[in-house]
Amino acid sequence: MRHTATCLPLLALSALMGTAAHAASLDVRVTSIDEPEGYIMLAMFDSAEAFDNGGQPVRAVRLPVESNELHTTFDDLPAGNYAIRLYHDANGNGELDSNMMGLPKEGYGFSNNGGRFGPPPFEAAAFEIAEDGTNSITIKLR
Repeated sequence: MRHTATCLPLLALSALMGTAAHAASLDVRVTSIDEPEGYIMLAMFDSAEAFDNGGQPVRAVRLPVESNELHTTFDDLPAGNYAIRLYHDANGNGELDSNMMGLPKEGYGFSNNGGRFGPPPFEAAAFEIAEDGTNSITIKLR
């Protein structure tokens, strides 16, 4: 009896561990980079409120550009819907440069490759991260 009583807490703990949610990974590929210099400034959002209104991203990175294509991976993401916005800070000044009319002079992009006439809403840029495994998306710079 004593042996069984000692094993019960261990069995309960192992059962709980087996039902814990697994985090997923996301591979992001950025293509059509005109100039292999500067940085890709990438922000990932998990809500329409943050994405559409300039809120805080759940992940943000500054990635050096060394070729016409870039690849990065985000690990430990909970399942859910996300959207990405990014731009190519070719001159390294930390901002998306625009011309006198306010149009971007540097490349930019969004998940689902939307945003032809301005930033898309979260719903148009959103993609789903599955609970387990590795997910992948490709964003083409405009």
